[in-house]
Amino acid sequence: MQKIWILVVEVLVEPGDLPSGSTRAFTTVTTWATSAEEAREKLSQYLGTFNWKLLDMEQARAHSDSVTYQESIADMIERTRNNPQAIILGEFHTYKPD
Repeated sequence: MQKIWILVVEVLVEPGDLPSGSTRAFTTVTTWATSAEEAREKLSQYLGTFNWKLLDMEQARAHSDSVTYQESIADMIERTRNNPQAIILGEFHTYKPD
């Protein structure tokens, strides 16, 4: 059964794609999937369309109506709920690798 999944992921982007100049970032993602692995694969394919790469999935959890989410995540969940094809990327928290 499809559920909304909330992922916290690390991504590698092309140089110049982010205003900070960094090529690595953490972000929260929401999408529909039947499992965390399916959500990971779906996101990885989507990122590939930008020539970006999924480096790591730090966290994956199915949405629960019993949990109160911060406003930005709640907004992403609502946008996802209304679009079964959605892959919503949150704010990118960039960093420069060591």
